[in-house]
Amino acid sequence: MLASSCLPLLHGRHPDPCASTSPEWWTATEHKGASTSSFSPKQLMEKLRRYGIAGVLSYGLLNTVYYLISFLSVWLYFAPAPGKLGYAASVERVLKIMAAVWAGSQVTKLLRAAGALALAPLVEKGLSWFTIKFKFDSQGKAFAAIAGVCFGLAFLLFIVLTLLWA
Repeated sequence: MLASSCLPLLHGRHPDPCASTSPEWWTATEHKGASTSSFSPKQLMEKLRRYGIAGVLSYGLLNTVYYLISFLSVWLYFAPAPGKLGYAASVERVLKIMAAVWAGSQVTKLLRAAGALALAPLVEKGLSWFTIKFKFDSQGKAFAAIAGVCFGLAFLLFIVLTLLWA
């Protein structure tokens, strides 16, 4: 049974506009003033926001992967640390590399947002599965647990690297 708000949309052009929370059938050409040649960062983030908590989680997971890979690449390969530095020097090195990786992240922000948008439906299904599998009361609590793991990985990386090179 269709909701009454969906009935006006059934005019033969779209198979079932009420079947999904994300309007895959929507195109920029159907709306006046919309650009069809490319996405602006604002448009991309707006589409990502439509996925709600799954969109935020998708972007956060890609950020975690980006930062871990970029940071480890710089630390170990592009600018390897010269042996034992001492704790203060290790912490200073971590902060300098993190600043450089953050600056690099600004260049890839649009690409990561596009990737997050593409992965959002999969993340939405995964978040639902995770919520049920681990018996969370809500997707918000499952989201918090996953975000905590991401922050925990980053913190653990900081501690391990500073102690190994101290």
